[in-house]
Amino acid sequence: MPAGAALALLLLMTGCGSVHPGNGSSDVSSTNLPMPTGGAPTGLNHAVPDPSVVDLRKTRFDRVTAGTGTDLVVQYTAGGKADCAKLGRVDVAETADAVTVTVQLGRLPTAQCGGEQPMIAASFETTVTLKSPLGGRQVRDGAA
Repeated sequence: MPAGAALALLLLMTGCGSVHPGNGSSDVSSTNLPMPTGGAPTGLNHAVPDPSVVDLRKTRFDRVTAGTGTDLVVQYTAGGKADCAKLGRVDVAETADAVTVTVQLGRLPTAQCGGEQPMIAASFETTVTLKSPLGGRQVRDGAA
């Protein structure tokens, strides 16, 4: 049996119930966990631009999705130390046929970002408000 499958089976067997000894037999009971609340999870961290962030650099976004009304949800990936990959600003330029979105990441003023950075990446999303609904306009990446 592959190691991953064996580990999953072991976790399944040990995490789903508890054994209650009695009269030489084993009774197994399971625990029902409450369902999460707050809507469907997106798996992304929500970020809000922080005006104190310095040393801004353009960062490509992964995806954009038209939200409700004039909202545009922008998804991007940031890596390294958390204080060294903060959302500083999102610039939006609109024309009649296109919307250009530029995500800018930087570091907190007190962050020590020299040397090696951990090879950790996380997905984030932020919401920007357009002047008018996206409609059929093309979205362009200002970091491209």
